[in-house]
Formats: sequence, C-alpha cells, structure tokens
Amino acid sequence: MQTLATILALIVAAEHFYIMYLEMCKIPSPQAARIFGLPEEFMQQKRVQVMFSNQGLYNGFLAAGIVWAQFFAPENTGTEATLLFLGFVITAALWGAVTSNKGILIKQGLPALLAFLAVWGAA
Repeated sequence: MQTLATILALIVAAEHFYIMYLEMCKIPSPQAARIFGLPEEFMQQKRVQVMFSNQGLYNGFLAAGIVWAQFFAPENTGTEATLLFLGFVITAALWGAVTSNKGILIKQGLPALLAFLAVWGAA
C-alpha cells in the first residue's frame, strides 16, 4: 500500500510540474491555449502572461512540496507533510472548480484525492 501511495503522490507532483512548465514557459502558445481552453490572443497580453507565470510558480511549489515530503522530510513527518501538500492541491482544485473550470476538479482534484486517501490509508 505504501508503494501505491508514493506512486500516486508522485503522479500528482509530476502533473503539477507539467502545469508549472505550461504556465511559466508556454504562455502564449497554441499548446497552452488548447490545454487551458483560452484564445491564444488573450495569452499574448503581458498581464495575462504575468498572471500565468505566478500561478505556475505556485504549482511548482505544490509539486516540490510533495517531492520533498516523499523523499527529504524527516522520517517522522513525511506522511503528514505529504497529506498537507495533497490537501493544498485538493483545496486549489475545489477553488478552481468554483471560480474557473469544473474540469479542474476531475483533472487535478481527483488524482490528489486518490493520492491523499492512499497515503492516509498507508499510514
């Protein structure tokens, strides 16, 4: 069960590193426009690029936190730290679903919830 929990948590981290890459490096691009469902012309605006870049940084922090918790946190705190960062992802997905796009709940929230339950169950 611990191996499954680790794999699921790392999948969530990888997803958020990818989102970070898109938001920080691929705005504007046809790829990002397709993935985020926004017109590329909208993404040409400097203020939109800055907003996406900041959002990407936060996604990178979430991913780095999960990786840190899995591999580098003190032995007695790794599980709790992983749950904390997965909880942040779940919270962000809930907020994103309410304020922006309900698909975020499935694309980001569901993997984080499954990882959260697996980590909690393996504890």
